[in-house]
This record gives sequence, structure tokens and C-alpha cells, in this order.
Amino acid sequence: MRQKTVTFTCDAAAAQQLAMMVRAYVDAAYPRGGSECAQAAREALEDAAARCERHPGGRLTLRKRLLPQLRAAFRWFAGEQRPSRVASAAVLESILNHHNQSA
Repeated sequence: MRQKTVTFTCDAAAAQQLAMMVRAYVDAAYPRGGSECAQAAREALEDAAARCERHPGGRLTLRKRLLPQLRAAFRWFAGEQRPSRVASAAVLESILNHHNQSA
């Protein structure tokens, strides 16, 4: 059976940073009032951001199909902001590029 989730090991600060990046990306890439498909993507990413915001540290599990969009959010945000704004950039890049898969 195909894996449907990805599991990351990260602390609460890195998860908060990821949530902030995803929310900023969602507002730019999937504005309100777009197509039905875009709104579904927006909702899925907002759900992922909320899960990241609540993450206390340890293993964070997200939907595998969102991984390309999470990577895009990271790249977009890191490109738009000065490196000092992306405090957990190295940690997040490592998380998004080298994840463990979970069922």
C-alpha cells in the first residue's frame, strides 16, 4: 500500500516557522475566490499550517501529497525574506528534503 503521510522530526519552533511560511505562501499562491481546485489546495495547506502551529515538538505527520507544496512554500518564503527572518531555514530545508515516510 502506498504511503499517505510523511513524518518529520522537528521542534516546536521549526514547526511554527513552517506554519508561518505556509500561510504566507497560501495567501500569495491560492488567493480567496479562486477556482474550486485552488480553494481545495488552499484549505489543505491551511489545515497543514494549523497542525504545524499546534505541534509541541517531536514527530510531526502531514499528508504526503502536500510535500511538493510545502517545499514550494519554503523556497518561496526563503526567497522573499532575508535569511535572518528564516531562523530555522537549515532545519526546515533538511526536514523537507529528507523526510521519513509513515503509513
